[in-house]
Amino acid sequence: MARDKLLSKNLILKNAKIEFLDKGFEKASMRTIARQSGLTVGAIYRYFKSKEDLFEALVQPTLDELMKIFMRELDDASNKQKYTNIQEGYDMGLIESHTGILCFLDYLYDNFDDFTLLFKCSQGTKFENIQDFFVDMEVKGSKMYIAEMEARGIMKNPFTETELHIFCTMSITPIFEIIDHRYDYEEAVRILKLMSYGQSWAWNKICLLGDSRDLGPSCDLKIEKEPGSSEI
Repeated sequence: MARDKLLSKNLILKNAKIEFLDKGFEKASMRTIARQSGLTVGAIYRYFKSKEDLFEALVQPTLDELMKIFMRELDDASNKQKYTNIQEGYDMGLIESHTGILCFLDYLYDNFDDFTLLFKCSQGTKFENIQDFFVDMEVKGSKMYIAEMEARGIMKNPFTETELHIFCTMSITPIFEIIDHRYDYEEAVRILKLMSYGQSWAWNKICLLGDSRDLGPSCDLKIEKEPGSSEI
């Protein structure tokens, strides 16, 4: 009996994933999922309280495991030996971050359908702002890095809150693009490595070397328009 229940639950999850990927959460039909599973809609509700509960059952385990990977990377980043070379003038030690990037990328491609559900099919669920969640994770990790650098007296020119949010949004956007466009794995690796080098340079240039943010005379232009105004 228990085995039959497990088989039925797994069959529901399998067919629900197909339906959600095809139509998105809002347009997905519980009737279709039930029919494909050889069950009634009422039978599905014995396993899952609602359509959203069913969607959550598909994506939450993947998201939980991702958080474990993220926290493990934060722990690694806080290891003092990882940044030993910074005080000697070497490039931030972020080449090591490639390991974390590839670990995340491997996990993404091993669970690509789940991430597609999260990023492209979750409108109408509590996951619909998942991009903001990822940016917030990046901000959290960056703040830990900044705190480490400030404690060592290395951080010359730290980001403001707004600058950090924008920078982290730029940093994490390639992940969204990879999911949206379904690049092949090798291309995704190349893209993320390139972005990692670019971020390393930016951190050095802006935060560690203390370079001015003044980009030149063009920055002196006064723009008096209010946000949202348009004038031709």
